Amino acid sequence: MNLDDPKLTAYALDELDEIERQALARAVSTSPESQREIQETQTMARLLRAEFAAELEHPGDATTKLLSANLSDIRDDPWFWTRARPLAIAALLAIFAVIGLGIFGGYKLRQHELAHANRPNPSPKSSAVEAEVEDAELTPSSYAIVRRFLNAGVVPPKDSVRIEEMINYFSYDYPEPTQEQLLSLDVEVASCPWADSHRLVRIGLKGHRTESSKPDTGDASTRPMKTAKEVKIQVEFNLGEVASYRLIGYEQQTPGKEGLSRDEIDASEIDAGRTVTAFYEVVPAGASASALPPGSLTQEANEMLTVRLHYKKPNADKSELIHRTVVDDGKQFANASPDFKFAAAVAEFGMLLRESEFKGNATLGAVLEWAQEGKGVDTDGSRGGFVALVRKAQKLSRG
Repeated sequence: MNLDDPKLTAYALDELDEIERQALARAVSTSPESQREIQETQTMARLLRAEFAAELEHPGDATTKLLSANLSDIRDDPWFWTRARPLAIAALLAIFAVIGLGIFGGYKLRQHELAHANRPNPSPKSSAVEAEVEDAELTPSSYAIVRRFLNAGVVPPKDSVRIEEMINYFSYDYPEPTQEQLLSLDVEVASCPWADSHRLVRIGLKGHRTESSKPDTGDASTRPMKTAKEVKIQVEFNLGEVASYRLIGYEQQTPGKEGLSRDEIDASEIDAGRTVTAFYEVVPAGASASALPPGSLTQEANEMLTVRLHYKKPNADKSELIHRTVVDDGKQFANASPDFKFAAAVAEFGMLLRESEFKGNATLGAVLEWAQEGKGVDTDGSRGGFVALVRKAQKLSRG
């Protein structure tokens, strides 16, 4: 399903007649990406109304006063909040993009900071899924924010770009789990396209989906059922093969890994049918931070790492375990799976937008190439949408 279809916004804001709504609901019920888009649009509409009401009652700086003067009748105008609402929201987002992160973006960052500050005994890092679960009722995902800024012709603020959330905005074709296990674990290793001497390790999970876990077509915005809770991924690296590593998206929270062989990702809860993706960038033992000639890595069949996936079934107290030992067979990025290439493209896109010190030698042109190679069937159009977004970023960078 095309996520840029204006009917999707109209559906989220309850602006379709019953026949159109029922027809669209059937398509939405099979698209997790569309369901997230609907939830984000509904959340944003609530935030915009609340923020405008507050700002109009308590105008602040010159920009706010100017907006207040021009929009003084919006709050109580029924036409604005019914017939013109989808277009109005898009226009307001463009205004916010022009003046910076503004009300909406600032609200997201404040809520995220408060959520983490108030969490008891916070883990040094958590997966994108945990972050999305915490903020789902308050804010759209980072990818949605980035997309709206770029669609408005503005480079997104660096703090709005959360790479782990952007990667996990998309679903991936990981193996279906068995009903007994509820989760599947998939690991792939290939060369790092932005740092020739490094390796990329992609760890993917997928939750078991049953018919009962699909949302009702009458309420497609309902969150899917949880398939697993207290999900933790433990990764143990072989120091004979690995000199250092970093979990992409959490560089500021994990500044150094030299001499440390274990890492843990807390994925909290996983929805039925949902995929979770984490990337490690690895410096092999004996490789320097500078680029080495292609093919110089050893291809001896030594264990690179071990992954242990711990989780509990929704109504169980006993933890289940899935164990995987991984050997780096020297695969090159060119031979990686489409999902691997696409997720790597999203990760590097985020690093370029953040102007990260880890972005390596890649360009937006390379990101575009990787994304196109990894686009695949793209039944819901989300990957094609990402390709279009990268092209918009290219035009902005040239401008």
